[in-house]
Amino acid sequence: MNALRNVCLIGCLGASLALPQTTGTPGALQGLVMDSQGQPIAGAQVTYRRVVPYVHVGAAVAPAPGEPFANGIATAGADGAFAVTGLPAGSYTLCASVPSAPYLDPCVWQQPILVTIAPGSTIKPNLVLRKGVFLNLRINDPLSLLPQAVDGLWTPRKLLVGVTYGTGAYQGAQSTGVDAAGRDYRLIIPAGVPFKVRVYSRDVSVADAGGNALPPSAAAPPFQASAGQDQTFTFTVTGPAVKGQ
Repeated sequence: MNALRNVCLIGCLGASLALPQTTGTPGALQGLVMDSQGQPIAGAQVTYRRVVPYVHVGAAVAPAPGEPFANGIATAGADGAFAVTGLPAGSYTLCASVPSAPYLDPCVWQQPILVTIAPGSTIKPNLVLRKGVFLNLRINDPLSLLPQAVDGLWTPRKLLVGVTYGTGAYQGAQSTGVDAAGRDYRLIIPAGVPFKVRVYSRDVSVADAGGNALPPSAAAPPFQASAGQDQTFTFTVTGPAVKGQ
């Protein structure tokens, strides 16, 4: 989507985890995280990961022998600056988010930033984040049919909550809280892009804020966020799923 092509990328690195078998002189990353007006973004969290080449081992694939792993999450300082040292040479992907503000993560809405560190070199990527808006989704559960736990790797989720856009791409929302009355989800989305909220379940039936049943295979009506205007939608679990829908 052309609108998403305008999402700028960000990076900010901090403490690294480099596993054994590093070869050559370690390198480093330094730079600034800023917004589209050139102001520093304090508290930006960046995930970085070394791209490890894979080789065929019989019918399987495995990391190439002797290739070191390096990954971690860092937080930018008040001045938006970052510094990571001791990184093995190689290519790295960078993703970034800001917990307190709706800045767009390149790994969600475009693609990871790719940088290459030569042995003993320091790469200085000064990177820019553009703002989106928060999409807040509330799922009321008056019958207590949903798990009473925030979604995790092994949680029985019963619900898939997110948005569809473009020609059918899907992006899931993050489960942010559970209480006795329901569940909360949040996703940062770009403004000016048509979206549809998708709430899918094979276990429960769901209705929108107007009481209209949402078929399991359908999405809510489309919407488009304006810059600076967060979006909020509420749905309600109305009972067990009707089999055969």
